[in-house]
Amino acid sequence: MNKNLIDEMLNKSQEAFLMAIEIYNKPTISYRLEGFAFFIYKEIAFFG
Repeated sequence: MNKNLIDEMLNKSQEAFLMAIEIYNKPTISYRLEGFAFFIYKEIAFFG
């Protein structure tokens, strides 16, 4: 794989992980567990 592509995918994976944590920590979001699960799954799907 192209190094630039790998770096871009790694960056997106890290952003998805941070988004999951941020969503889970917001008490005002009604479906925060579902949002957390979505973004964690996205992160795992990229780099497991």
